[in-house]
Amino acid sequence: MAEHAQAVNAEFVNEFFDPQRAGYDRERYLRALRDPDDQTRPLTDRIDELGVLDGQPEEVSQPLMGWFALWPRASAVQLVRLLLDAVSSDRRIEFVYRRTDTPAEVAGADFPTDRVVVIIRGVHP
Repeated sequence: MAEHAQAVNAEFVNEFFDPQRAGYDRERYLRALRDPDDQTRPLTDRIDELGVLDGQPEEVSQPLMGWFALWPRASAVQLVRLLLDAVSSDRRIEFVYRRTDTPAEVAGADFPTDRVVVIIRGVHP
């Protein structure tokens, strides 16, 4: 996650996408993630629909939403595709953030695990 979020512990994001979590709402997440290429639904809208930042302190949620709003379209689509694949198959998602000097890039790690590992590389402005 973004550097500021790491400082306040962003493990909540990994816990949110755990199918074993109490309150996990697979159908809600599938609705929010449908049609990854739909250009009328920005990443920030999908994050709101998912509810991943609900209940988080404003000093965490606001900068993250601002960061997501700046993501290149291709990175946002890739993230939504990875999330959709994981939620569809009831697999836990683990996010790994690597700070780089480039705009946000998203990739799925090809590890032989039961988790879907999503690598986010970039810099939070």
